[in-house]
Amino acid sequence: MRIFRIAPMVLALAACSPPRAPAPAASPRPAASIPEIRFDHRGDTLVITDTLPNGLVYYVRHNAEPRDRAELRLVLNVGSVLEDDDQLGLAHFLEHMAFNGTRRFARNEIIDYLERVGMRFGPDVNATTSFDETVYMLQLPTDSAGVLDTGLSILEHWATGISLDSAEIEAERGVVIEEWRRWRGAGARVSDRQFPFLFAGSRYAERSPIGDPEIIRTFRHETLRRFYQQWYRPELMAVVAVGDFDPAEMERKIREVFGAIPALGGPARPEIGIPSRDSARVIVTVDPEITSTALSVNWFRPARRDWSPPGFRAGLVESMFVGMLGDRLNDMSLLPDAPFLDVGSYLGGSLRPVETFSLSAAVPQGGVERGLAAVLTEVQRAARHGFTPAELEREKAEFLRMWEQMYAERHKTTSGQYAGQYAEHFLRGGLLRTLEEEWAMLNAFMPGVTVQDANEAARGYAAMRDRTVLVTAPEHVGAALPDERRLAAIADSVARAPVEPYRETASDAPLLAQLPAAGSVVSEEFVPEAGITRWTLSNGAQVVLKPTDFQDDQVLFAASSPGGLSLLPDSLYLHGRLATAAVQVGGVGALGLTELQRRLAGKAASVGTTIGELYETVNGYAAPRDVETMFQLVHLYFTAPRRDTAAWEAFRQRGREMLRNRGATPESAFGDTLTAVLTQRHPRTRPFTAAMYDSLDLDRAITIYRQRYANAGDFTFFLVGSFQPDEVRPFVERYLASLPASGVRERWRDPGIRPPAGVVEKTVRRGVEPKARTTLYFTGPAQFSREARSEITSLADALEIRLRERLREQLGGTYGVTVSANVSRDPVPQYVVAIDFNTDPDRLDELTRVTFAEIDSLRARGVPADVVQKVREAHRRSKETSLRQNDVWLTALMEYQRLGWDVRGIDDAPLSATLTPERIRAAARLYLNRRRYVRVSLLPEG
Repeated sequence: MRIFRIAPMVLALAACSPPRAPAPAASPRPAASIPEIRFDHRGDTLVITDTLPNGLVYYVRHNAEPRDRAELRLVLNVGSVLEDDDQLGLAHFLEHMAFNGTRRFARNEIIDYLERVGMRFGPDVNATTSFDETVYMLQLPTDSAGVLDTGLSILEHWATGISLDSAEIEAERGVVIEEWRRWRGAGARVSDRQFPFLFAGSRYAERSPIGDPEIIRTFRHETLRRFYQQWYRPELMAVVAVGDFDPAEMERKIREVFGAIPALGGPARPEIGIPSRDSARVIVTVDPEITSTALSVNWFRPARRDWSPPGFRAGLVESMFVGMLGDRLNDMSLLPDAPFLDVGSYLGGSLRPVETFSLSAAVPQGGVERGLAAVLTEVQRAARHGFTPAELEREKAEFLRMWEQMYAERHKTTSGQYAGQYAEHFLRGGLLRTLEEEWAMLNAFMPGVTVQDANEAARGYAAMRDRTVLVTAPEHVGAALPDERRLAAIADSVARAPVEPYRETASDAPLLAQLPAAGSVVSEEFVPEAGITRWTLSNGAQVVLKPTDFQDDQVLFAASSPGGLSLLPDSLYLHGRLATAAVQVGGVGALGLTELQRRLAGKAASVGTTIGELYETVNGYAAPRDVETMFQLVHLYFTAPRRDTAAWEAFRQRGREMLRNRGATPESAFGDTLTAVLTQRHPRTRPFTAAMYDSLDLDRAITIYRQRYANAGDFTFFLVGSFQPDEVRPFVERYLASLPASGVRERWRDPGIRPPAGVVEKTVRRGVEPKARTTLYFTGPAQFSREARSEITSLADALEIRLRERLREQLGGTYGVTVSANVSRDPVPQYVVAIDFNTDPDRLDELTRVTFAEIDSLRARGVPADVVQKVREAHRRSKETSLRQNDVWLTALMEYQRLGWDVRGIDDAPLSATLTPERIRAAARLYLNRRRYVRVSLLPEG
């Protein structure tokens, strides 16, 4: 289970709202050219791209995944790195202003229009600003007349017609400050110190996209207008349109709309560099709210712009090196007394001028020196002694399998994925290669990649001196801090220390030592309206199968049985919560976790188990060709969980260390208080602590696991994806129908966890940042039905729209409001409506009063008809796309089975189609009871 990720400390610095890795600079393009049209192997048009006379680039592609949808992007090669000293944060502020009025669209009309056609602010309508780019994103329906034309008009107005009205600028200051405030905390304080150190001597060190809050509060309006006029120019823009439309007509419209923008003079977009260094640098950052100790080693080099086949091969070799090194480090982290508790490797872009190779690790408290030495020693081990042929073959198999899945799904690539690729091409430059072309290159080069190639890559990184070590640790009174000079000395000395070659212990045990005797399917039912097949197996288990054509290389699996933790006494509850973890770290059959991972190299198959409060479950996935492997794993997790004392002790050590300082964060104190109040301090809802791991016993955990999975006849199994029932029937009969069964039908037990009646309000004072948070929970008994669930979720959506308009748009008091709601049946029918927002501590009471006033208005008068229309249309549009997703069907089938609902109703029109203002008002009166709620607020200390 290798983890590839950006080192957490680097990721926290890379971008904001939301984070995304910026791409290298765009290659120069002529002012005008003949349209370039790329074709696939069948001669179908792939993408049409051209540069207009004014310098604007466009990309157009037809794609029908999802159906009746289009993705539009306005991509600007403009970000915070271009800001002047008096503009820090204004690239991002300008992105906000794009939604607050243009030549054609008055304040909030863009969001209002898009919500009326069923698109949601956030998921479907959004924008992001990073160091080097700004991207505006729209997803639109293509089956409604005029919507795409309006979408193009919106993009054109963002490009040239943002009004930047003075009153709107003043109103938006509060919203942007609240976005800044939302991200404040220990992570932000660490970033404030680390980022200037990482990229010292570069504008990147002082141009965080979120900006300087003092400048955001006080900048002159002309300062923002100056940035817009200087940098929003057509030669720095691209328009991307991908979706279910006529590409020739879309191209014509883009040329007509955007070709009319006049070319503008202005400064050339500068190439911003980051200076290289000839030594290791170390920075240690401590904070009282950091919960664990972590380090990352970051190697930087200039970003490569070699898109040739040899460049492709070089990237392939480095991927092999990073993967194999990551596997070694991951194996070490699973051992008792490991020098690090969790580890990750990453290779790729971080900021435009550089590529980054990072190794990050969480280490025990006081273990920074040992952890740093261990990480760097593994780099030296690979550089001096190399990798083994077995390691390379596993890595090749994993890499090829990942690419095989992408290749198999190439015709199901979504329009959003294509739009993202073309946006990156505009910003990165290079070649518009098809996946078929890259697949052919991969198959041509991969056989020739050798251990010597990977070893050379390891030697290259081991020899690089431009590396930066970042360390974060909790701040404790009297605690010794890691010494930066000593850590730098360790980083240098590892290169001179002796190191032994890597030795791998391999098991030749098979995944399944002996095939089980097959059972049988004893009855079958087909539900044509839903395309569902139901089987009853000879051991009593039920199987529900839903073949689909949504993905070509995906089969999803799940199973569920009633009982779960509810059947355990309180004294064994903790062991029950960690029973599946004991099996996960121990492996199955004759294979420990490391051996199991190696045995599965090159296979797209995975299985996991979970014991929840009321149900025990199994979840898995596979590519069609690896379905039998998935079924074998299911059989093993039922019948052969493996007891591994060394792995269990390593797991306990990681748990203790990760939770040692858990209570230091304001968020933990807030969450613990909220849970305690909502559950009336039920013993089963106590938060995990480090001390709890000392009381854990492996044998008890394994015994509970075996008990919960001893009776497969009580399970219902679900299979959704690219298969046919006859294809999987032999596997179902051999690996599922053969599972042991007792004939007993269990039921879960009500554990008696209830929210309080009446009103409970609590205030938590933790943290040093000037930020506050309030969560409101309205709870109580309910009449459970599909109609009730539809009404309460519609109520939540309507209330969220109204609160966003009041708290964000009108008052500028918060960056966003979240409202969620549900009616559940088990263990007892009850409802919950949750409202959550962050704000300035000085405005918390004001915004809370406004929230309650809006609730009172909803109860008295309901919501306007246009809000109801937005909710109805959003639900309709969401269901159109969700019913083409395997995971949505899997979740729905499990729920319908559990609740006894007719599966023929899964793809019906949403019940909210008949929603009215009166029904919203009735739901508000039922579920927003001012005499029954919990409010927990978080305020800073002092």
